Amino acid sequence: MPTIVHIEHLLDREVRDPAGRRAGRIEEVRATRSGAHIVVDAYHLGPSAMMERLAAPIVRLPILRALGLHRHGRRVRWEQMDLSDPAHPKLRCPVDELATLVR
Repeated sequence: MPTIVHIEHLLDREVRDPAGRRAGRIEEVRATRSGAHIVVDAYHLGPSAMMERLAAPIVRLPILRALGLHRHGRRVRWEQMDLSDPAHPKLRCPVDELATLVR
């Protein structure tokens, strides 16, 4: 039976890898509809993901890059995340294996 986790309980949770290294906070969850179900595709971590969620059009402004206010984030595929304890989500892989979000 699939695990049911309430997305609102995951937002802003810190994520660490198996070695205990910090990967970032869950700021965005990407999902698609599959029939009657919603299936999570990926979790976005870090400042870029937060900006993506809160102010998507503003993130693309070149002035943010020029001022150094643009930061990277990480993309975690659903199978890379361990939600067996939703209060303490953790990666199933090292941080170095995550894709980088570049906005």
